[in-house]
Amino acid sequence: MLDTSLLITIGTILFICSTIQGAVGFAFNIFAIPLLIWSGLSLPVSITITSIPIFMQSLTSSYKLKEYIKWKEVAVGSILRYLGLPLGIFLLTLINGFNKDDIKQIVGIVILLIIVLQSFLKTKPVDKVGFLWTFIAFFSSGIFLGMISMGGPPVILWVMAHKWDALRIRAFLSALFFIASPFLLLLLYYTFGHELLKYFIVGLSFTPIVVIGTLIGVKLGNYLNHIVLKKIIIFLLVATSLVSIFSPYL
Repeated sequence: MLDTSLLITIGTILFICSTIQGAVGFAFNIFAIPLLIWSGLSLPVSITITSIPIFMQSLTSSYKLKEYIKWKEVAVGSILRYLGLPLGIFLLTLINGFNKDDIKQIVGIVILLIIVLQSFLKTKPVDKVGFLWTFIAFFSSGIFLGMISMGGPPVILWVMAHKWDALRIRAFLSALFFIASPFLLLLLYYTFGHELLKYFIVGLSFTPIVVIGTLIGVKLGNYLNHIVLKKIIIFLLVATSLVSIFSPYL
């Protein structure tokens, strides 16, 4: 059984991250996974705890934004992500054998690479992205989702390459994350077995907090200046990644 202080820490992390996700349409696990690892949990356990909350969070956002979802695009992206997800789970089993400091550094480096890619791979938005880039974006998203539960960034780069408004982007991401969650849950349980069952229950117990945070975030996202919010998030991501990379030396 987890002690009370750790449960409070987990609940706080999930609430803050769900609020951010509701406001901007991404970043839940980019923040939640390293923070949960810092709190002393392993990478598979951290992914397991967030898996049900992210399912409920994305379900809530999808319902709130359902009129803006283009289900054909979501279906194509989901199928391609499913193809990459088992490979990601396999890589997770390899990473899980590393010590905790190494895992922190791997997660930190991945976050930093994500920030660099999003900062420098900027293209002029088009009506439709070609299939090759679509395949690369969603297949790699599936790999990252299974490996460290951070499948959002490749997809975010893909949606940003389109001439879509903010509501359509948020709706697409919410629906995509919602559809991927059940498959991720099944693969985690199949790979790691009963040892993760109690952590699924922990994640499920925090679902009301995640839903409340999401609803608050969705409202904030409708009113806040997205440019300012994006700068704050990038700053926090850089800080998180640097602390993860250099914490073993501090």
